[in-house]
Amino acid sequence: WIHGISVDGAVLTDPSDMAAATFEHFDSRIGTDAPRDCTIDLSQFIQPSNLEDLDAPFSEDEIWQAIKSLPSRKAPGPDGFTAEFLRSCWPIIKHDLRCVFVQVYALRGRGFSCLNQALITLLPKRADANGLGDYRPISLIHIVAKVLAKPLSLRLAPKLNNLVSNVQNAFIPGRSLH
Repeated sequence: WIHGISVDGAVLTDPSDMAAATFEHFDSRIGTDAPRDCTIDLSQFIQPSNLEDLDAPFSEDEIWQAIKSLPSRKAPGPDGFTAEFLRSCWPIIKHDLRCVFVQVYALRGRGFSCLNQALITLLPKRADANGLGDYRPISLIHIVAKVLAKPLSLRLAPKLNNLVSNVQNAFIPGRSLH
């Protein structure tokens, strides 16, 4: 719980004032897009690749594997659910969760925006944190969005070598920065 934030030499303690100052501080740093004078046609650089299997409906086993792979003891997002909850209740909720996946698949991504919301919370970088620069924002997202993303990433991973340039090494399995 943050009781006060130091901003420009003044300590703010009113929750509304702290929220406004925090929004202003991080809004200038997060998610800014620079206008571009030109664009690049990426199809000229990327070799064609068979990506049809990325669109296949998810199986119950893929969903379960995704749930099992989620880390434990993480803070819940806006929906309030954790990976532990999904794992412990899987026999009861698997049909309903499979229906969610079927619905998202049927909508072809439309309507996903309701899951594409997050709670942003501040974690102190140091024990005596008092200014906004002493905090790191993290996003707490819906557990269903995490579960949806996992099988997609597992399907996409084997194709990354063909999709990503050989000069890009970070975050590509089997490639090294050194």
